[in-house]
Amino acid sequence: MNKIKLVSFDLDGTITDTSFVDSVWLEGIPHLYSSRKNLPLEDAKRLVKREYDKIGRERLEWYDPSYWIGKFGLHVSPKELLNSFESKIRIFPEVREVLEEIRVRGLKQIIVSNARREFVDFEIDKTNIAHYFERVFSATSDFGQIKKSVDIFQKVCNICRITPGEMVHVGDDRLFDFEIPRKLGIPSFYLDRTGQCKEKSAIHNLRELNKKLATFG
Repeated sequence: MNKIKLVSFDLDGTITDTSFVDSVWLEGIPHLYSSRKNLPLEDAKRLVKREYDKIGRERLEWYDPSYWIGKFGLHVSPKELLNSFESKIRIFPEVREVLEEIRVRGLKQIIVSNARREFVDFEIDKTNIAHYFERVFSATSDFGQIKKSVDIFQKVCNICRITPGEMVHVGDDRLFDFEIPRKLGIPSFYLDRTGQCKEKSAIHNLRELNKKLATFG
């Protein structure tokens, strides 16, 4: 068994809860579109959601605020849009404790997220956790790809100068954060905060990650 040198985290739904991103996509953009088109807000929400679904999460446009601002003809910049929901940014209660424990273990830590750089940098800055991470990767901004193939994780390993077996990844998306990295040989854990998944490779909060790391010596 390889010695683990690095722990990789997803961001939204793993380190930060989804209140911020949900507010941007499901409240902010529909509200602006409602005002522009003089539509009832609920009608605007349904229309915007329908357009999101047409694109789907496996295309780059899904993650790009500039794309949607342009598509809906909104008079706002991505920075202004994100700033208006800054108060919604929150990390999960155990995050700082876990990151500190992993740091004390002597393991490097990184983030590998599908979120655009605009979101990733903003959230990490506002939560004051940047000092825990050696590198922060936005798959969509940095590589022009989504975590739907092993290519992203191989690139991350190459940049960090480690083998797949020397890295652990954890995240709340079963496909992007569990099944895909495992195909490359990265030990991965599916973060299911609902507690419903009872599989051996599932964890229900990040404190359980430290217990899993202990099994790697």
